[in-house]
Amino acid sequence: MTRLPVLYLCCETRALNASKGQASLFRLIGRDRPVESVLFITAEEDSRQPEIVCQNDKAELAERLQSSMKSQGFDIPISVPLEPDLLLLARSMTQLLSAEVIELRLSIGMTSQRYLEIGQCIENFRDRGVLLICLDRMQAEESAASHPQPHDSYMRNLIKQWEDEQRWVRVLANSSLRDNHSSSDPGSPVSDPTLCVLNTAFSLGGMKAPERLFGFSLNENSQALAGYGWMQ
Repeated sequence: MTRLPVLYLCCETRALNASKGQASLFRLIGRDRPVESVLFITAEEDSRQPEIVCQNDKAELAERLQSSMKSQGFDIPISVPLEPDLLLLARSMTQLLSAEVIELRLSIGMTSQRYLEIGQCIENFRDRGVLLICLDRMQAEESAASHPQPHDSYMRNLIKQWEDEQRWVRVLANSSLRDNHSSSDPGSPVSDPTLCVLNTAFSLGGMKAPERLFGFSLNENSQALAGYGWMQ
């Protein structure tokens, strides 16, 4: 099965319901990459712990995700129902009405390392027909100027810094220098939902910079979508 991309999307969720946005998102995936199900990764400021949200009680993908994460030390509950906007977005992107759609709702306040571990835990879902979408949702009262955007130099430099850090970790792992350095720094809690989602996307993409940076207008109200794509 063809490996599906990992997408990081930043926009107002309501704007994605426009037909213009749906067509543009569908083209990001490509017709040669069959999608069987969709997993959204989001972050909520008021969530005390991560949780899996699905359409109904019979959710095979949700149970697979729960089992996979439990094997890595994450005990995550499953709840219902899924937000209608996410279901509509998934179906418009995949053109499939029967695709199973679930959401992994992350809590903020964990360390950067924990978000990386979550990404590593579910990265192999890409090889199983699961489209992974890290969704950074802007609130209606927010503007693009006040919310970090993928094309901002800050965001792109941050990803480059993460990539450089991972290269250094790999070098130390194969060097005698590792005995003279702490093995890992748990880091400070990440309190920004955008960074929580982006950190997870970076891990899902193989700890490297994305191959694609995209952005386009969604509707006549000047609402836009921007994001990254890890295509390989």
